[in-house]
Amino acid sequence: MANEYLPKYIKIKNDIEDMINEGKIKPGSKLPTENELSEKYGVSRHTVRKALNILRQEGLLYRKQGVGTFYKSNSNKTTKNIGFISISLHAYIFADMLSSVDKILYENGYQILLGNSMDNHEREKEILKEFIKKNVDGLIIEPAKSARNYPNTSLLKRFVNNNIPVTILDSKFKEDNFNNITVDDEHGGILATEHLLEMGHENIAMIYKGLHKPALGRFRGYKQALKNHKIPVYNNYVKQYLNSEFEDRTNFKKEIEEITKELINADPQPTAIFCFNDQVAIFVKEILQKEGYDVPADISIIGFDNSKQANLENITSVAHPKEKVGEKAAKITLERINDGKFEYCEDVMFKPKLVKRGSVKRIQKRGEKIGKIK
Repeated sequence: MANEYLPKYIKIKNDIEDMINEGKIKPGSKLPTENELSEKYGVSRHTVRKALNILRQEGLLYRKQGVGTFYKSNSNKTTKNIGFISISLHAYIFADMLSSVDKILYENGYQILLGNSMDNHEREKEILKEFIKKNVDGLIIEPAKSARNYPNTSLLKRFVNNNIPVTILDSKFKEDNFNNITVDDEHGGILATEHLLEMGHENIAMIYKGLHKPALGRFRGYKQALKNHKIPVYNNYVKQYLNSEFEDRTNFKKEIEEITKELINADPQPTAIFCFNDQVAIFVKEILQKEGYDVPADISIIGFDNSKQANLENITSVAHPKEKVGEKAAKITLERINDGKFEYCEDVMFKPKLVKRGSVKRIQKRGEKIGKIK
C-alpha cells in the first residue's frame, strides 16, 4: 500500500489527524507528550516533532510553553462565512438551490464559501479540511456518493465538535448531530410510477443511480407503486448505474447508453422509462432518438427534479423544491449559529409534486410478462 512508503513523520501526522477526525481527540484536549509519542511509534522525538510542527502549521494544534501540545478548538470569533459544498455547481438544479441559500445568508450579513466535490469523496474531504482551517461559522453540504460507504462522516462531526453547525442536503445519516433537509424521494418515485400506470403503462423500466441515497428512495417508490397495482418488478426493467454524471461524464454517458440499449432489447420492450433525474432522462431521450425511436410515441419517459432542461425538452418530471430546500438550509444553519445549539438535530422533509409535460403517452395496457426478480 502507498502508506507503507510514506516517511515516518508523515504517518504519525496522518494518524493524529485521523484521530481528530474520528473524534478520539477532542477540541481543546492535550495530546500525549513527545516522549510518549516517540515510544508509541518507535521513533525519535525529532521525528515526532516534525509531525507535530506540520499539524501546528496547518492550524490543527497549538503549543503551550512548558505545558504541552493541544488540539486547537474553533475560535469563538465569527468569520461571517458559511461553507457550501455541492456535488456540482453547474446550471441543472444546483444553481437555484445555491441562489436561495445565498439570498438568505446575504440578508443576514453572511457570505458563502463554495466547494464543488464533483461527487468525489476525496475531493470533498479536502474541501472540508480547508473549510475547517478557514473557521467557517456553518456548513451546508450535499454529500458525494452518499449511499455507499460514505467516508467523511467523522470529518463532518469534527465541525460539530468545533461548534460549527452542519446541515445535510438530500441525504440523511444515522448520526443525530446533523440537521437534515430532504425531499420525500420515495413519494416522488410513487408519483412518477403512478402517473405512468394511470396512462396505461405496465411494462415500466427504471434507471437509477446506485451511489446516491435519493435514488434509492425513488427506486423504493417505483417498487411500491407497482406493488400497489399488483404488478411485479422485473429484472429486465431495473437498471442501476454507478458512474457519476458529475465525476466522470464520459463513462456515465457510456453506461447510460449501454443500459438504454439493453432496455430497448428487453422482451417485451418497456413502454415507459422512469429516470432517476432529468439529466438521465434527457440523455436517454437522445439515445432513443438516435436508435430510431420517438418519445413518447414509441417509448414514454419521465424524469425527476423539474429542471430547466426538462422544461426545454418537454419532459414530464417530479419537481424537486430546490429553492425551498436552499432557503430552509440557510435559515436552519443561521438558527443554530444564533442559538448555540450546534448538536441540535432538525429534520425537514419536503413533498415533491408531479409536473406533466409531453413525454408520456397514454396507451392500452399490455398483458405480456417476463421473469420476476427473486
